[in-house]
Amino acid sequence: MNKICDLHIHSRFSGGASKNIDIFRIASNSNIKGIELVGTGDCLHPLWLNELKCGLIESSDGFFYTPKVPYVNFILQTEIEIIWKNNLRFKKVHFIILFPNFEKLEESIELLSQFGNLAKEGRPKIYNSPEKIIFGLKSIDMDIEIIPAHIFTPYFGIFGNNSNFNTMEDALGAGKNYINCVETGLSADPLMVRRISNLNKVSFISNSDSHSPYFHRLGREATIFDLNKVDYQNLVESIRKNKIIKTYEFKPSQGKYYYNGHRPERHSENQDYFCSPKLNIDNCPYCRKKLTRGVLARVQELSDQKNPFKLNFQYIVPLLELISIVLGGSEYDRRNLSIYQKLVAQNCSEYAIWEGKSNFNNIPENLKEAIQKIRKSKFWFIPGHDAVYGKLQFEN
Repeated sequence: MNKICDLHIHSRFSGGASKNIDIFRIASNSNIKGIELVGTGDCLHPLWLNELKCGLIESSDGFFYTPKVPYVNFILQTEIEIIWKNNLRFKKVHFIILFPNFEKLEESIELLSQFGNLAKEGRPKIYNSPEKIIFGLKSIDMDIEIIPAHIFTPYFGIFGNNSNFNTMEDALGAGKNYINCVETGLSADPLMVRRISNLNKVSFISNSDSHSPYFHRLGREATIFDLNKVDYQNLVESIRKNKIIKTYEFKPSQGKYYYNGHRPERHSENQDYFCSPKLNIDNCPYCRKKLTRGVLARVQELSDQKNPFKLNFQYIVPLLELISIVLGGSEYDRRNLSIYQKLVAQNCSEYAIWEGKSNFNNIPENLKEAIQKIRKSKFWFIPGHDAVYGKLQFEN
């Protein structure tokens, strides 16, 4: 059976996260979006962990639900930042970790708390090498799944410009043997992953990395898994055996780190600057400092094989974001939220709309046209760069 999953989110205890995140909102909004399995986010944090233990019931081995929204399953999930010294330089890389149950999670907390303060923030900093952390977690349970997060982003991706690793082995040593999967991130897509031969043996997934329970963040990227049975063991098997039906993706140029650039806040005159890596410009023409080198430049540097002929993924734009762009206002306006909820109610879920359901009764004509253009991929973005999202443009 196919399940739409978002396996990387955050709680309100992560930096920059909405203070309105709770289990009910995550479950309720996931149900409206059409997400059937969602990560808990930040399950190492003691306060959030207590909420998870109090609010979730195990529905099957390793899957949990809240009684208020029984149709959405949770999986115990966190993101960590591993910090270590490599060739005299400190490296910082993010990893997603999935846990099979609360018992193994508690054992992992005992291990990881030796290397960082798990109560300080939802995405804790862990001071040890990835190789030792991977081996430590695997010694607790081989079914703990460790996934390098948003692998090309410049600051915390394993292949990002600041990490500057060229292979999994460079970064992880023998720990690479336990990596079965990588996360694409918002500024990359499957085609970019498959241009690098070092990643041929791993599967890839896409997730929202949401710091908010709201509709334009939660599930903005997702993965459809083929599960023989709805439980943790079968999810891990799908990851490891690449039983992935398809992913829903941002166009990479929408992501915050696609092109090289400097955001306006870096300059006294508020000038924005970005450029294609083809121009070979390293320093900003306004401030003369090094540009933030984007995902596209890094992928081109690492690329050593042609794109595969076909990969099954679909570009989407979060529906509430699309409504706000077409009709004006923000994603939080009551009018835009009302139109979003009406559209979703008429079509069962947001993902059902992207899959072709078209009950658009009493919906503005220009919004209908915009949805059709997204479906047909007749859109592009002024590229995102240096923490600035790309700006949506439609083809005529």
